[in-house]
Amino acid sequence: MAVGTCILAWRSLLAERQTVDDVFIFLRYARNLASSGQYAFDLGTRVEGTSSVAWTGLLALVWRAGWGGLGAAKALSFGAVLAIPAACGAAVRPMAPERPWLVAVPAMALALDADLASWAASGMDTPLWSLACVACVLLADRPRVAVVALGSLAWIRPEGPLLAAAGVLALSPDRRALPRLALLAAAPVVFLTLLRLAYFQDVVPNTFWAKMHAVDGKDFTGLGYLGSALSRRPLLLLVLPLLAAVRMRGSARLRLALALLLATFLFALIAGGDWMPNRRLLVPALPLAAVLASAVVARLARPFAVLAAGALLLEAGLTFDHALDQDWRDREYLDEREGRWRLSSHPFAGPYPLDWMPTHLLEQIAPYVAPGDTVAHGDVGELPYVMGDVSFLDGFGLVDRAAGRLTFRPGDPALRAAARDEFFASNPAVAIVVLDESTGRPFAPAQDAALADARFAAGWRELARVPTWGDHPCVTYVRRDIEPVDLASANARRRTWLASVPDVAPAP
Repeated sequence: MAVGTCILAWRSLLAERQTVDDVFIFLRYARNLASSGQYAFDLGTRVEGTSSVAWTGLLALVWRAGWGGLGAAKALSFGAVLAIPAACGAAVRPMAPERPWLVAVPAMALALDADLASWAASGMDTPLWSLACVACVLLADRPRVAVVALGSLAWIRPEGPLLAAAGVLALSPDRRALPRLALLAAAPVVFLTLLRLAYFQDVVPNTFWAKMHAVDGKDFTGLGYLGSALSRRPLLLLVLPLLAAVRMRGSARLRLALALLLATFLFALIAGGDWMPNRRLLVPALPLAAVLASAVVARLARPFAVLAAGALLLEAGLTFDHALDQDWRDREYLDEREGRWRLSSHPFAGPYPLDWMPTHLLEQIAPYVAPGDTVAHGDVGELPYVMGDVSFLDGFGLVDRAAGRLTFRPGDPALRAAARDEFFASNPAVAIVVLDESTGRPFAPAQDAALADARFAAGWRELARVPTWGDHPCVTYVRRDIEPVDLASANARRRTWLASVPDVAPAP
């Protein structure tokens, strides 16, 4: 198990320098929470734009203690992943006390897995979420404690209540016990909902509205997203869990692991996947399936058990070349920043390179944007993290309530009017818009509403455009009444913004 964990650590560190945009949303929220006590993307505006209350709070605590930034977030997620093989081993140990080596099977199944390794040092909430799901399985022999833990999953990810409901059904011995266990599981969810209502005036995170119906933010349908994971690890995620389901009589841990696995699959189907690489929504399925696979291995004769464990290791090894890529479509390609097959000489120590686009935009808009201004942007990742004293209008609505509601129901004229009015009321100094090359209209519904209004052409002018993902043009508009500052002043602004985030650096 220790060897498998070490391999997983090495495997994960290969991709440690890769970064996804959404971690910077967590970091901006955490920085504001640590420095001002406000759970907010823009200070003074209460919108829950993160997918994890617990992860945001943990990052804020670390920031408050003096160890904030991207490297800290990555190190914390890396630590959570390294605990997963041991947690899985502890969950499977009672299945065959006469076979102590069984605890190594999950570690072997996970050691070389590309998806788990890709997210291990991401700085995102995915590793903590995966570890928490396994922790609930560990508690399954104590149903009352387990269901409270299941209810607490809502604090880690928005789909927590779905998994909690599936877990309660799996752990209820009869109909009389079901209401009691359901009430215990509901308590943490209700408490979190009351806090949301009091602080954000909403019952679900704003990411629900921005993502659940956002076709442009997904590269797979739900079935395609799930199918891509099953085709990569069919033995781990499909064949062995089915065998475990047939032979799991009497085991609360196996019932719960299967219930959580199915709920994870169900959520991926409902959500329709997302744009992020390596099947982020299905990463928790890997350790849950490893627990179920171990149950099958435990019942096999020794030669066949060894063969099955070896097959799991081989299956994971077949994904090895995906370690460094940004794979979320049907073909693989390398991130240009990660073309080497060796570990970083300074893991978790900045600066991490920004993508070329935010680096370019920062230089481009610095003459026009001053601290305290507002920028309208379709991407609220790296650029807002660097420009910490600037407010942002989010075209897709992750951190913007009006835009998020419009993304959820783009055909609603009242919501379109609300998003449009918010844009003009904010009067952004700069608007950064990605246009659909085929239609010439913005991808972001809120930005489409604003640009279709005659006031936009009257108040903003095009500054520049460059090709971005899919060769769609990214157009920068600047307010007509703003005169650019001189080059020295613009460079000073840019240096000040970059100096505030020493954990990142401009793209070379």
